[in-house]
Amino acid sequence: MALPSLWFRYGQFLTLLKRRAQALEVFRAVTREDPRHRQAWSYVGFLLAEREELQGALDAFEHALAVNPADPASHFNVAFILQRAGRHEAAVPRFERALEIDARVDRAWYGLGLSLAHLGRLEEAATGFQEAARLQPFNPFAGYQLAGVWHRLGRRDELRGEYERIRMELGLQPK
Repeated sequence: MALPSLWFRYGQFLTLLKRRAQALEVFRAVTREDPRHRQAWSYVGFLLAEREELQGALDAFEHALAVNPADPASHFNVAFILQRAGRHEAAVPRFERALEIDARVDRAWYGLGLSLAHLGRLEEAATGFQEAARLQPFNPFAGYQLAGVWHRLGRRDELRGEYERIRMELGLQPK
Protein backbone atom coordinates (compact mmCIF):
# COMPACT_ATOMS: atom_id res chain seq x y z
CA MET A 1 0.00 0.00 0.00
CA ALA A 2 1.14 3.54 -0.66
CA LEU A 3 1.53 5.90 2.25
CA PRO A 4 -1.44 5.56 4.64
CA SER A 5 -1.82 9.34 4.72
CA LEU A 6 -2.27 9.44 0.94
CA TRP A 7 -4.83 6.65 1.08
CA PHE A 8 -6.57 8.43 3.95
CA ARG A 9 -6.94 11.56 1.79
CA TYR A 10 -8.28 9.40 -1.03
CA GLY A 11 -10.87 7.97 1.41
CA GLN A 12 -11.91 11.49 2.37
CA PHE A 13 -12.25 12.36 -1.32
CA LEU A 14 -14.46 9.30 -1.90
CA THR A 15 -16.58 10.33 1.09
CA LEU A 16 -17.09 13.79 -0.40
CA LEU A 17 -18.21 12.12 -3.63
CA LYS A 18 -20.68 10.06 -1.58
CA ARG A 19 -18.96 6.84 -2.62
CA ARG A 20 -19.22 5.58 0.91
CA ALA A 21 -18.76 1.83 0.33
CA GLN A 22 -15.47 2.47 -1.49
CA ALA A 23 -14.40 5.00 1.14
CA LEU A 24 -15.09 2.47 3.90
CA GLU A 25 -12.83 -0.07 2.21
CA VAL A 26 -10.08 2.53 1.81
CA PHE A 27 -10.29 3.56 5.48
CA ARG A 28 -10.26 -0.09 6.53
CA ALA A 29 -7.13 -0.59 4.43
CA VAL A 30 -5.53 2.41 6.15
CA THR A 31 -6.29 0.93 9.58
CA ARG A 32 -4.79 -2.41 8.55
CA GLU A 33 -1.64 -0.65 7.35
CA ASP A 34 -1.51 1.76 10.30
CA PRO A 35 -3.59 0.50 13.27
CA ARG A 36 -2.79 3.73 15.16
CA HIS A 37 -4.47 6.00 12.58
CA ARG A 38 -7.19 7.45 14.85
CA GLN A 39 -8.89 9.45 12.12
CA ALA A 40 -9.20 6.44 9.83
CA TRP A 41 -10.81 4.48 12.69
CA SER A 42 -13.23 7.37 13.21
CA TYR A 43 -14.19 7.41 9.54
CA VAL A 44 -14.78 3.65 9.67
CA GLY A 45 -17.01 4.24 12.69
CA PHE A 46 -18.98 7.04 11.04
CA LEU A 47 -19.50 5.09 7.83
CA LEU A 48 -20.61 1.96 9.68
CA ALA A 49 -22.97 3.99 11.90
CA GLU A 50 -24.47 5.50 8.78
CA ARG A 51 -25.21 1.94 7.60
CA GLU A 52 -26.72 1.15 11.03
CA GLU A 53 -23.92 -1.35 11.70
CA LEU A 54 -23.73 -0.12 15.27
CA GLN A 55 -21.52 -2.85 16.78
CA GLY A 56 -18.94 -2.37 14.04
CA ALA A 57 -19.10 1.40 14.52
CA LEU A 58 -18.68 0.99 18.26
CA ASP A 59 -15.65 -1.26 17.73
CA ALA A 60 -14.08 1.28 15.36
CA PHE A 61 -14.56 4.16 17.80
CA GLU A 62 -13.11 2.00 20.61
CA HIS A 63 -10.03 1.48 18.39
CA ALA A 64 -9.77 5.24 17.97
CA LEU A 65 -9.92 5.58 21.76
CA ALA A 66 -7.20 2.99 22.20
CA VAL A 67 -4.96 5.20 20.06
CA ASN A 68 -5.80 8.38 22.00
CA PRO A 69 -7.65 7.81 25.30
CA ALA A 70 -7.78 11.57 25.94
CA ASP A 71 -9.80 12.39 22.82
CA PRO A 72 -13.19 13.78 23.88
CA ALA A 73 -14.63 13.31 20.37
CA SER A 74 -13.94 9.57 20.45
CA HIS A 75 -15.56 9.24 23.88
CA PHE A 76 -18.55 11.20 22.55
CA ASN A 77 -18.76 8.94 19.49
CA VAL A 78 -18.75 5.78 21.62
CA ALA A 79 -21.46 7.29 23.85
CA PHE A 80 -23.53 8.35 20.84
CA ILE A 81 -23.44 4.84 19.34
CA LEU A 82 -24.36 3.30 22.69
CA GLN A 83 -27.25 5.77 22.91
CA ARG A 84 -28.41 4.91 19.38
CA ALA A 85 -28.35 1.24 20.35
CA GLY A 86 -30.64 2.06 23.29
CA ARG A 87 -27.89 1.40 25.83
CA HIS A 88 -28.44 4.63 27.79
CA GLU A 89 -26.99 3.34 31.07
CA ALA A 90 -23.71 2.51 29.30
CA ALA A 91 -23.74 5.81 27.38
CA VAL A 92 -23.89 8.04 30.48
CA PRO A 93 -20.34 7.42 31.79
CA ARG A 94 -18.94 7.77 28.27
CA PHE A 95 -20.59 11.18 27.83
CA GLU A 96 -19.32 12.11 31.29
CA ARG A 97 -15.77 11.04 30.35
CA ALA A 98 -15.88 13.24 27.22
CA LEU A 99 -16.95 16.15 29.45
CA GLU A 100 -14.22 15.46 32.00
CA ILE A 101 -11.71 15.91 29.19
CA ASP A 102 -13.42 18.95 27.66
CA ALA A 103 -16.47 20.49 29.31
CA ARG A 104 -17.09 22.66 26.23
CA VAL A 105 -18.43 19.78 24.09
CA ASP A 106 -22.06 20.92 23.81
CA ARG A 107 -23.07 17.72 21.97
CA ALA A 108 -21.88 15.67 24.94
CA TRP A 109 -23.98 17.74 27.35
CA TYR A 110 -26.98 17.29 25.06
CA GLY A 111 -26.41 13.54 24.66
CA LEU A 112 -25.92 13.16 28.39
CA GLY A 113 -29.21 14.98 28.96
CA LEU A 114 -31.03 12.70 26.50
CA SER A 115 -29.74 9.51 28.11
CA LEU A 116 -30.42 10.76 31.63
CA ALA A 117 -33.96 11.79 30.65
CA HIS A 118 -34.53 8.40 29.08
CA LEU A 119 -33.42 6.80 32.36
CA GLY A 120 -35.82 9.03 34.33
CA ARG A 121 -33.03 11.01 35.98
CA LEU A 122 -34.76 14.27 35.12
CA GLU A 123 -33.01 16.72 37.46
CA GLU A 124 -29.62 15.58 36.12
CA ALA A 125 -30.95 15.69 32.56
CA ALA A 126 -32.03 19.30 33.09
CA THR A 127 -28.46 20.21 34.06
CA GLY A 128 -27.14 18.62 30.86
CA PHE A 129 -29.63 20.45 28.66
CA GLN A 130 -29.00 23.75 30.47
CA GLU A 131 -25.28 23.46 29.85
CA ALA A 132 -25.81 22.48 26.20
CA ALA A 133 -28.09 25.51 25.74
CA ARG A 134 -25.56 27.78 27.45
CA LEU A 135 -22.76 26.59 25.18
CA GLN A 136 -24.84 26.86 22.02
CA PRO A 137 -27.64 29.36 22.71
CA PHE A 138 -28.91 29.58 19.11
CA ASN A 139 -29.56 25.84 18.87
CA PRO A 140 -33.16 25.34 20.05
CA PHE A 141 -32.93 21.55 20.53
CA ALA A 142 -31.43 21.66 24.03
CA GLY A 143 -34.01 24.23 25.11
CA TYR A 144 -36.80 22.13 23.65
CA GLN A 145 -35.59 19.05 25.55
CA LEU A 146 -35.15 21.12 28.71
CA ALA A 147 -38.72 22.37 28.40
CA GLY A 148 -39.85 18.76 28.11
CA VAL A 149 -38.00 17.89 31.31
CA TRP A 150 -39.56 20.85 33.14
CA HIS A 151 -42.97 19.69 31.88
CA ARG A 152 -42.39 16.11 33.10
CA LEU A 153 -41.29 17.46 36.48
CA GLY A 154 -44.36 19.71 36.69
CA ARG A 155 -42.21 22.84 37.00
CA ARG A 156 -44.41 25.27 35.09
CA ASP A 157 -42.45 28.45 35.89
CA GLU A 158 -39.22 26.95 34.52
CA LEU A 159 -41.16 25.64 31.52
CA ARG A 160 -42.55 29.10 30.70
CA GLY A 161 -39.12 30.66 31.23
CA GLU A 162 -37.47 28.20 28.85
CA TYR A 163 -40.06 28.79 26.13
CA GLU A 164 -39.54 32.54 26.47
CA ARG A 165 -35.75 32.09 26.28
CA ILE A 166 -36.12 30.02 23.11
CA ARG A 167 -38.48 32.59 21.57
CA MET A 168 -36.00 35.39 22.30
CA GLU A 169 -33.06 33.39 20.89
CA LEU A 170 -35.05 32.83 17.72
CA GLY A 171 -35.87 36.52 17.50
CA LEU A 172 -39.59 36.08 18.16
CA GLN A 173 -41.60 38.59 20.17
CA PRO A 174 -42.35 37.65 23.80
CA LYS A 175 -45.95 36.73 24.54
